Amino acid sequence: MAAAHGEIERQVLGEIWTSDEPYRNLLQLCDGIGHRFGGSASEHAAAEFLQRTLREYGLERVRLEEFPVYSWERGECFFALSTPVERSFSALAMPYSGTADIEGVIVDVGAGEASDFAEAGDRVRGSIVLTDAETDLPGVEGSHRTEKYRRAVEGGAIACVFTNRNPGMLRITGALYARNPGGSSALDYTAPIPGLGISYEAGEMIRRLAAHGELRGRIRLRNRVFRSHAYNVVADVPGKDGTSELVLAGAHYDGHDIAQGATDNAAGAVVALELARVLAPHAGRLRRTIRLLWFACEELGLLGSWHHCDRYAQGDEQETVGFMLNLDGAGRGQGGNEQVTVTGHPDLARYFRELAGQLRYPFGVRDRISPHSDHFPFFLAGYPTATLQSRDATQGMIGRGWGHTEADTVDKVTRRGLQMGTALAARLLLRLASDDRLPVARRSPDEIRQVLDAAGLADVLEHHWGRANRVA
Repeated sequence: MAAAHGEIERQVLGEIWTSDEPYRNLLQLCDGIGHRFGGSASEHAAAEFLQRTLREYGLERVRLEEFPVYSWERGECFFALSTPVERSFSALAMPYSGTADIEGVIVDVGAGEASDFAEAGDRVRGSIVLTDAETDLPGVEGSHRTEKYRRAVEGGAIACVFTNRNPGMLRITGALYARNPGGSSALDYTAPIPGLGISYEAGEMIRRLAAHGELRGRIRLRNRVFRSHAYNVVADVPGKDGTSELVLAGAHYDGHDIAQGATDNAAGAVVALELARVLAPHAGRLRRTIRLLWFACEELGLLGSWHHCDRYAQGDEQETVGFMLNLDGAGRGQGGNEQVTVTGHPDLARYFRELAGQLRYPFGVRDRISPHSDHFPFFLAGYPTATLQSRDATQGMIGRGWGHTEADTVDKVTRRGLQMGTALAARLLLRLASDDRLPVARRSPDEIRQVLDAAGLADVLEHHWGRANRVA
């Protein structure tokens, strides 16, 4: 097996380094098809493109996996100050914001962490909250947008305005969560209060004006939530005859409606597509089946990965998952700055550090639990997971950088970054699919809860925003 694995690896790497296929696929997804917002016609067109391309690459086991979703359509968005000056600002309604006409005091909660809301206290009730969308505070694990939003909702705010922390007149976006999870109407899946995104420059001006007296603002929104459907795309590179053990590798292909979503996450999606192309000729030669996945609706709450993970977590006896590699962030940047992040598992971190030495290609390894990408449903189900990213894609910027703004465009992605991300992903998958034994075993629900408790994240079991957006 070791000799066969080495031969396959050399052939695969040769294919990767002598082709610009992933860049051409990136152009088609971003320039040709567009934003791929979950549940939209653009997302459906992307799913059809992925399925057609996978079959052209020679994979026979390719399917679309349909699931219901409440999608969202952008309409009018108006945001202005009424005091201490009359001034309107360019703003974006965040997905799942509904229709609203609001006026009220603006309360600035700074970074929007729990301590910031505690300091604001009762002033939040009945107010329009202003908060940083993302922060990079030294020694502090910053809260996700939806956690800040939940604090605003629970504090009694009437709206929440997020300001980008990266200069460039870039308004920021990001989905919110349903007011009545599990409901049966569009209103149930409309966010409990409106959320808006503004630029760094607008946020800084509003904060400067606070020195001149009370801030009051006006918001007018006209948006629509509607029932639709979305598609995961599933393709297998079969292992040896009779194998039922799977190594999964997945990337979300959806984006936000304001941009191309090139770095978040068309780059990862085309890395997965390139993996399909270069691995397809080696079907039947590996110990385990490699299942490649393209998830829809990650930006709306990991909806595609929740849906796909259910088939295993509910006890499908025909297939078992040995490992899940998330490609959210793979292929971005210049290449050569890849990092593997395992999810709450020191033994798995140790395995990848040793593997970096064996592959003679150094890459970063860290152990961190994030509830906000497609690995997370698989982690909760006990499966070993890791995420492959390029660390330099947001260098010198806060949070996602270009992500979730209009500037997340093809020009931020390089051919070399795509090649190097694909090369490392392929080598990791070949090792995981070929070794006699996988590095760690599946964990029980009690073990997962203990890991979450130790990380101070036990509340995600009851309050994860993506579960709120799932359609029953």
